[in-house]
This record gives sequence, structure tokens and C-alpha cells, in this order.
Amino acid sequence: MILGIVLHSAVTYSPLDMDTRLGIFQLKDPLNSHISNGFIVEFIHSFRIQVFFLVAGFFASLLYYEKSPRQMIKNRISRILFPFLVFETFLGPFFKLTKEYSIIKLNFLPDLLSFPSLKPFIGHFWFLYYLIIITFLFTGLIIFLSKFLSIGKYFDKYLRKVLKYPILKIVVFSFFTFSIYTIMNIIGDLMPSYLSNFFMPNSFPSEPRITLLPNPLIILYYSSFYAVGWLLFRSKKLLDSFKSFDWIYFLSGTLLFTFLFFNTIILNYFQMVILKSVITWLLIFGITGIFIRYFSNFSSRAKYISDSSYWIYLTHIEFCYLIPCFIVTWNIPSTFKFLIVTIITTIICFSTYHYFVRNTFIGKFLNGRKYPRKVKI
Repeated sequence: MILGIVLHSAVTYSPLDMDTRLGIFQLKDPLNSHISNGFIVEFIHSFRIQVFFLVAGFFASLLYYEKSPRQMIKNRISRILFPFLVFETFLGPFFKLTKEYSIIKLNFLPDLLSFPSLKPFIGHFWFLYYLIIITFLFTGLIIFLSKFLSIGKYFDKYLRKVLKYPILKIVVFSFFTFSIYTIMNIIGDLMPSYLSNFFMPNSFPSEPRITLLPNPLIILYYSSFYAVGWLLFRSKKLLDSFKSFDWIYFLSGTLLFTFLFFNTIILNYFQMVILKSVITWLLIFGITGIFIRYFSNFSSRAKYISDSSYWIYLTHIEFCYLIPCFIVTWNIPSTFKFLIVTIITTIICFSTYHYFVRNTFIGKFLNGRKYPRKVKI
């Protein structure tokens, strides 16, 4: 969640094309950009949201089986639905206005009225929005399938076997994601053209469009990672196996991503989808294994960072929008601008969390309880 700061700081300085055909301007520094920032954006995109939904499924499963379905639903409502409604209602319009103001300033546009704030702003809140939808859909499916106990036991048995073999699990999970991409493509082809163009404006394997109207392609794709996380909890005794080959997975995924990033044009559809699927799972297993290896033991500092991540995710975006406006005319490399935005946003977010959230009703609202400001080292 905190990687959102890095991602949204780099977006402004990646060499994205400005699409002026429909009068739409990108949130982009017109004077300074570099391919390295685009690399950062795409690399984070290749695993961040997938890991988010996998972890969300894992902990939803924990609540479901160790508490009860009722307690799980109650917890998800209080920790996800209510924060989404509150922040979307009170901060959403402000974030939308901030984004439009930043686009105007970065593109040196004189007319503020060119960007009226009429539509709701979902922005980076889409994580929560689609997590709410997927949680309730998947919970209903699990309750229905619980009548067929043999199905769950079959999946558990199969998953345990797959997780024991380093190469097999990459092959199986990559094929699973490749199949999901294929199904998404088929669904898009079966849709009327106006619907497919709305939900998927660019050809596969790009990201579907994020809107308040639930996009079935997004739901299908991220539900697959949520489902893996859910099943993974049922095989949680095998989590230590993630430490095997974790660095090899991570480095292999990074190298493959680098190849894909610089060779997209020469690859066909199937090659791209296969590579994207393999890269995603190499990075998921690699990053998860690394965190299990180094962060399994309690650390007050790591706990503090974890506690702060929800607030930082919800509020960082406005600073990533605004700070570039103040340094747009600086004649310095885009990498320095990216670092300035990242560092200042991080300082602001952690400071506001420490003094205005951690030990207040806001902290209790987001994390379920208040925490003392002082961290024991």
C-alpha cells in the first residue's frame, strides 16, 4: 500500500504520451521525464495489486475459518466498506479537484473551468471499492460451495502438492493466470462493442478501465488472486516453503519484466500474456517469500509502518498530485524530481499519521484500535 507513493510519484515523470485527441491531458511533467520512471511504474504494476488481493483473500479466510462468517463480514464492513464510504464522500471530491488543478498547472492551461468536477472520483480508492465487491461475491460463493465439502478438500490437497515443487508452482499458477486472461478476452469479444470498448478501451493484456460501474473484467482478474490467498490460508503450514528460492524468483521475475518492458513491440499477444503471467507469479512468490524470511518475527518498527499503511494509502495521492506543480519549472533531471515528490510525500504522510491518526479516533476507525504514539524499539 505504501508503494503507492513511489508509483504515483513516478507516474508524473514517466514518458507517457499526452492524449489531446479528446482534450484529455495527462498528469505529466511536460519538461522532464525519463524511461526509468516508466520502468518503476510498470514494474510496481506487475505485482502490487495482485499481492494486495492475494493478501486480502488470505486474511479474509483467516477471519472466516478462525472466527466465523458473520465475524468476517462484520470486520470487512467496518474495516473496508465504512472507510471507503467516508473517504470517498469527504475526500474524494477534494482529491478529484486536486488532480484537475495539477493537470492544469503541469500543462500550463489557463482555464480552470475546462475541468468541471461533476463525476464522482474513485481514483486510487478503487482498491477498496473492488475489494468490497469481490469480498461479498466470494463469501457468497464459499458459503454456497461449503455444501460440497469434497470440492474444498480437493483444492486443498492439490494446492499443497503444487506448493511443494518450486518450478511446478510457477507453471501451474502462471497457467491459471493465463487462463484468466484468456477468459477475459473471450468475455470482451462476446460483449457488444460499446461495452467492450468502455470496460477495456485498450487491447489485451492492458488493465481494464476502472469505473464506479463494476467492471466484470476487473472483478474476474483480481478475484483469481483473492481466491489463491483464500486457499493459501487453508494450507498456511506450507508458508515457510515460500522462503525456498525466494530471491531466485524475485530476480528472475525482475529480469523477465525488464525483457518484456523493452521488447513489448516485438511480442505477439500470446507471448505477452504468457510473460506477464509468469512475471506476476515469480514476483508474488519472490516478494512474499522475502517478507516471510525477514519479517516473520515481531518488530515494533515494522508494526508501526504496517499500521500506518492504510492512512498513507488513503491520503498520499493529493501530495503526489500537488508537489510536482511547485517544481515543474525546475531544470533538474526527472529522477531528482521523482525523489523530491516521493520523499516529501512520505514525510507528510507519516507525520500526519503519527500526530493526527495513530492515537486518535481516526486510527481506531481505520485499524480497529488506537495505538500509542511512542514506538518501543
